[in-house]
Amino acid sequence: MEPESKTRIILATLDLLRQAGLSGAGINQIVEASAAPKGSIYHFFPGGKLELATVALEEAERKVGQWFREIFDQHEPIAGKMERLFADAAGNVEASGYTKSCPVAAVALDIDRDSEKLRAVCHKIFMTWQDIIAAGLDEVPEAERREAAELILAALEGALILSRSEATKDPLLRAGKTLGNILARRLQPAS
Repeated sequence: MEPESKTRIILATLDLLRQAGLSGAGINQIVEASAAPKGSIYHFFPGGKLELATVALEEAERKVGQWFREIFDQHEPIAGKMERLFADAAGNVEASGYTKSCPVAAVALDIDRDSEKLRAVCHKIFMTWQDIIAAGLDEVPEAERREAAELILAALEGALILSRSEATKDPLLRAGKTLGNILARRLQPAS
C-alpha cells in the first residue's frame, strides 16, 4: 500500500495534468496542490517530473479504463452506450467548470522532441482504452471493432476540447447522440 503522501502527490499531479497538461504541472505546482514537501516528491519519484507524470497517467489509465468498462460491458444498444459515455464526460467537464478534461490528451498535446518516453506512455494508454472499447462493441463486426473504438475515442477527445473551449457540455452531448445514431444506422441489417 502506498503512503498517503505519495498517493496525494499522484492525485494532485493528475489533477494538474487534467487542467493544464504537462506544462502546467511543474514541481512547485505539485508541491502546492499536494501539500507535500518538495523532498517527498523527489524521494518517491527520483526521476522527477517525467516519472511523476508517467505514474499519474498510469493512474488515469486505470480510472478511465474502469469507466470505459462500466459502459462498454453493458448489454445495451451501441447508441445507448454512446449517449451514456458522452453524457458522463459532459457531466465531468461541467463539474470542473470547463477547466479539466483528459490528462492523457493534455499531455500528448505538450509532447516535444525531448518527451519521447511520455509519447510512448500516452500511446500505450490510448491503445489500452481502444482495446477496452473495442471489446464492448458486440454489435460491430469483429474486424471493424478496433477502428470503431478509435473513432469513438477520437470523437470523445475532440468533443471534450470543444466543450472546454465553449464552456458548455453541448458539444459532448451532440457528439454522443450523433455518433450513436451513425453507428446504429451503420449496423442495421440491409433491407
